[in-house]
Amino acid sequence: AVVSTQSTGILMDDAISDCLMAFQDFLYAFQVQFCFNEFLNACRELYLSLSAEKGNSTPRLEGVESSKFLDGITALLSNNTYHHPSIRVIHRILSKSQKASFYTYLLGIANSDTINSSVGVLPKKSQCLETENKSVKSD
Repeated sequence: AVVSTQSTGILMDDAISDCLMAFQDFLYAFQVQFCFNEFLNACRELYLSLSAEKGNSTPRLEGVESSKFLDGITALLSNNTYHHPSIRVIHRILSKSQKASFYTYLLGIANSDTINSSVGVLPKKSQCLETENKSVKSD
């Protein structure tokens, strides 16, 4: 049940339909969704609210103003005790463009080595699928 709930959250309706996701990307997205579920749900509600304010009928395509989204997230964090990623990292993610979709925001969080290191469960993304070259001796 937990995996089903988390995978639904990761592959939300904000994402482009029928998109393929590499296992490695899914793994890191799952980790972020699992660790920050309550915070990300609040961010999603904020995002949908900002989309509705500007009368956007297709929020996944147009995005919202990154600065307003960041201001809203900052307010969320000051009024709640969510387990959340560093606000500095969130600021870096959202300051990359003037507009952000919720999907690109989630990808930015899932792809952040800083956030991944703070969670401390998975190795760096570049080392995730590495295997050691060990010779196997047969008897």
